[in-house]
Amino acid sequence: MEAVLETALAGAWMRESSLHGEEHWRCVAASGLGLAEEVPESDPALVFLFGLLHDTRRENEAYDPGHGARAAVYARELAAAGSLVVGDERLELLCHALELHSDGQVSDDPTVAVCWDADRLHLPRVGIDPDPARFSTGLAAGQETLDAAARLRDQPPPWSQLLSTVATRRSRLRARP
Repeated sequence: MEAVLETALAGAWMRESSLHGEEHWRCVAASGLGLAEEVPESDPALVFLFGLLHDTRRENEAYDPGHGARAAVYARELAAAGSLVVGDERLELLCHALELHSDGQVSDDPTVAVCWDADRLHLPRVGIDPDPARFSTGLAAGQETLDAAARLRDQPPPWSQLLSTVATRRSRLRARP
């Protein structure tokens, strides 16, 4: 995971953006990992990767309808280069989440649902109140979750802490009978 993190950050566009840059990516990853704790069928590694990659191909701060598709292409490029190693099926699920994340859809897939909700929890940073009908999980619309997302925007966790969370969650999943 560290290899894809370093490579993705090095090649990201608008990394310093106050609205769609690295701090936002860390917030989305953190919110997603928090939601994933409550949605055990979700894939924490893909949730982390979604947070990392979802806005890395934005061209501007305003309306940018192609940025999700460009992020999916970037994920495939990282996989082809050997930095992103998740297997074909999981890569396609990640790319689906990336490609459609800003289209306002909801998903029944636990991983995609968590990814999209994690991003939508941070819409207030651009002056948009999240629409509860656009959340895929019941958890995201709760006031406690919305408040936790707001706190994250004040101080997003470092990548090292997020990587540790993914590793811990993966260990727990492997330990299950």
